[in-house]
This record gives sequence, C-alpha cells and structure tokens, in this order.
Amino acid sequence: SDRHHGNVVIVNVCLRCLIQHVPPLSSPRRLRCIAEELLSTEREYVRSLGFVCEQYLPELDRPDKIRDFHAHRFLPELETCEEEPTRLGRCFLRHRDSFALYALYSKNKPVSDRLLIDHRTFFKQKQLALGDRMDLWSYLLKPVQRISKYSLLLQDVLRECGPDQQGVLEEVREAMEVVQFQLRHGNNLLAMDAIQQCDVNLKEQGALIRQDEFLVTFRKRKCFRHVFLFQELVLFSKTRKTEVGNETYVYKQSFKTCDIGLTHNSGDSGLCFEIWFRKRKSQDTYTLQAESRSTKDQWTKDLERILWDQALRNKEVRMQERVFLGIGNKPFMDIQPSDAAINSRAVSCGLMGKGTITFTDTSLNILLSQHASSRI
Repeated sequence: SDRHHGNVVIVNVCLRCLIQHVPPLSSPRRLRCIAEELLSTEREYVRSLGFVCEQYLPELDRPDKIRDFHAHRFLPELETCEEEPTRLGRCFLRHRDSFALYALYSKNKPVSDRLLIDHRTFFKQKQLALGDRMDLWSYLLKPVQRISKYSLLLQDVLRECGPDQQGVLEEVREAMEVVQFQLRHGNNLLAMDAIQQCDVNLKEQGALIRQDEFLVTFRKRKCFRHVFLFQELVLFSKTRKTEVGNETYVYKQSFKTCDIGLTHNSGDSGLCFEIWFRKRKSQDTYTLQAESRSTKDQWTKDLERILWDQALRNKEVRMQERVFLGIGNKPFMDIQPSDAAINSRAVSCGLMGKGTITFTDTSLNILLSQHASSRI
C-alpha cells in the first residue's frame, strides 16, 4: 500500500507540473470557447426540439413556436457570432421578445405534466416504438434547462470581457437581465395562478414584477406573508401547502401602488424596507423583512422605478390639464376675437408638440365642467 501511495503522489506531482506548464488561455480564446459551447449545445437543443416535433407533435396536431424560433431565427444568428463572440449579447437582445415564450412555457408546464401522467401508457408505448432511451418527460424538461443554461453562459461571457469593452459589457448584462427576467417571470406566472380567494381582478393590475416571502410587521404584529408586486398593486397573501405539497397563496389584502410611499432602509439589519401611505396615519406603516439583502435591494429598486414612473405620468396629466384650461407659464390656447356665434366657435389646442386636438365650444364647456367637478 505504501508503494501504491507513492505512485499516487508521483502521478499527482506530474499532473501539477503539466498544469503549471500549460499556458492559460487568453481572454479572446476563452470567449471563443464559450461561443463554441453555446453553439454546439444550441444545435443539439434544436435537434431535440425537432425530434419531439416530428415524433410526438403529429399525435397532438399542433405547431411548436419555441422550435420554430430556435431553428429558423436564433440558431442561424448564433452561427454568425462564432467568429465574433463579442456579438453574443446583441444576438440575445435582438430576439428579446421571442424569449417571452419561455415564461409561458414554464407557466403551462404543470398542465403538460398532468397530460403526460394521464396518458403515460400511450406515450410509453410511443417511446418503445421509437426505441428511444429518453421519455417525453425528459424532452419537455429541456426548454426549462436551456433557459437556465443561457444565463450561466452569459455570466461566463461577462467574466471574460475586459474593462475596455464597455459596449459589449452593457449588451451582455442586458441580455442576462432578459434571460433572468423570463426565468423569474415563468415562476411568477405559476405563483399568480396559485392565488386563491382574491376579489381583485389581477389581469387589470399590470405586469407581475416580483413575488417573495417576507416577515411583515404592522402595528407591532409580525407574520409571514407572500407578497406580490404588480405594476399597479402590492398584494399580501398567506402561503398554504396542498395535500400533494404544492404551494397556494390565500389573498389577505392589497394596496394600489399609486397610494403608497417607500422607505428604502429600516432598522440595522439591512434587510428591511417600509411601505407607507400618504393619506393615512404614520403608524399605518408596513415593514417588510426580506430573506436576503439581494431580495430587499431588488424590491426597493423596482418599487422606486414604479413610483417614479407614476410621478412622471401624473406630471404629464397635470400639464395636459393646464393646457386644456389655458393656464401655465405660456399660453397654450389662442382664441381669436370673432363676431361669429360663440356656440359654433372652434378652439385649437396644441398639446406639447404631439399634435393638435380641436374642440368645439360645447365640448370644451363639458370638459371644463367635468374638470371643475372632479376638483371639488
């Protein structure tokens, strides 16, 4: 055994010597290797999608949008990046809208899984007839695995880009955000479908941006809540497990984002932020403690963006109201003296360089009266 141990030591020493004498790959070469891996795995992915379409989809009588996108658009463009791997980020960005197919795929996968279970005998017989080692379940998992692989490969590209490649870095970062958003959005859509006993029409609340578990404090009472952030709504729910172990979310309460304010940091942990209300008492404040600093930062960043967007929209509305009323720093409405009957006069209103809207005096009077009544 001592002799064997000595041989192992010698082999390890020799391996270390070999490794030490192998020159490291240059950054451009490493980028080329990443591009080659992305391209080779993409070709294999397209072949797998094609196999499912040719062997199984004729039984289901439906086209496959993901396969069409990858085979006819994404893969051909990736092949042009093999010699210029710095263009990979741009390639993803050019097809950002098509990657939304993956969020929908993730959302619908539980339905396809149930169909596979209900018809497992049929699909097993089909697999045996094809002589294939992989079952349909494994093939249908590939898109979920592939979108995760894109995120990892783009991270590798990001690491190999130098500080002198700022344009490339920005494109790759943005491409990573596109891919990671679709990963997250697929999970969000699944969670949204699991909300129960909700009396709010969630389809009217804008995009679902985030959903996470928080320890929520309100008037010295603490409880865990699963919180959903929509563009127009913050929704609090309680997590419950079903008999088969799936999570559902029982609706508790919700607040329109236009009614809330945000405090980025609360306490010393670095994990808490506050949601408060402009028209309520100061004690009506919700403190949300996230599981990690990263989660907290992501939520406050998105909430801040939503509140800024709403502030800008409100400013535009107020400016338009001032235009319609003919007040402000500059006169926007020009009514020329005329002996014509006042009830037939037309008023031209220039709207911030975005075209001109023409009102009759009758419609203008109605508009002004409605505006006045809405301000009382």
